[in-house]
Amino acid sequence: MRGSVRNGTPSTARLVAILKESAQRMEDSGVWYTHRQLYYEFCRSLLPLAQIDTLVASVAAASSVAFLTALRRLAPLPVGVVGASVQLGAPSLIRCIPFTLVPPVDEALFTEVLTIHRARYGEPPGLLAPPSSHAFEVRYRERDPDLYDYGLAFVLVCQDNTIAYMLRANFVHMEIGGAILAMEEATPLPDALVAMLMRTSTPRVLLLHDASPAGLRWAAHVPQLLDLPYGFRITALGLRPIHVLRRHLFALRSHRYSGELPSLNLIERIWLRAGYWVEVAALPPVVLLRSLRYVTRPVPQRRDSWWSELRRWRTSGYMS
Repeated sequence: MRGSVRNGTPSTARLVAILKESAQRMEDSGVWYTHRQLYYEFCRSLLPLAQIDTLVASVAAASSVAFLTALRRLAPLPVGVVGASVQLGAPSLIRCIPFTLVPPVDEALFTEVLTIHRARYGEPPGLLAPPSSHAFEVRYRERDPDLYDYGLAFVLVCQDNTIAYMLRANFVHMEIGGAILAMEEATPLPDALVAMLMRTSTPRVLLLHDASPAGLRWAAHVPQLLDLPYGFRITALGLRPIHVLRRHLFALRSHRYSGELPSLNLIERIWLRAGYWVEVAALPPVVLLRSLRYVTRPVPQRRDSWWSELRRWRTSGYMS
């Protein structure tokens, strides 16, 4: 095969079987997914994170226990208590340590395996076709002219057009009550959507971008690109390097970056300058949909405590 596998060389039949299992899991989740999301699910099947966590935690726990065993002769009781704590706490602590994963297979090998899968079993169920150029055009005015008479709380703008297409295919815009646009169709933002946003008290524009220098620069300069009026609140919901390291997402690597990286800590800057970057598609589709539903849901109003209401009675009047 022309592609490469970094950890071993499974046979072609085995790779096709793993891809079939990955596609089956994606179908069981009940969501539509893109080509890149299937690629990362295939990588997760080849390199399960649970095995890495277990291996690293086991090595750390075994090393700590061996070291404490050697010191047990000096202070048996304190060292025994510390050793038991290490055995219980080391696996959970190791899983929280940030680290970067690299995809075990490259894009060329995945494409070749997917071609064989299509020849044998057909198209993977739930896989979205590449979006065409007209799929991102807003055509509601001719179809539903009264739609723009209502207010719109927010608009979600995606840096990756395939992610925007995937979210709309899963009807996320219907669940969260906001419009979902790709970067191309939101630069500038359509006048009709701007009018809908201005009918609300706090219009918001949410940005979904990659954990990359290009994504961070796009999020920083988006007010000029979207041509937004004064008063719009812009919130970045995209990935940051610290999120990638904590979730252990598969990272790609390109040339080293030497530009400016504002509003990032030292670890994130070192990580980006090393050439690493992660796209939103690296998140499992179910996790992506769940996260968007969570961050876009209305914030419940805080109720006053019974003590505050009791104190208010003193000034409410005689007949209250």
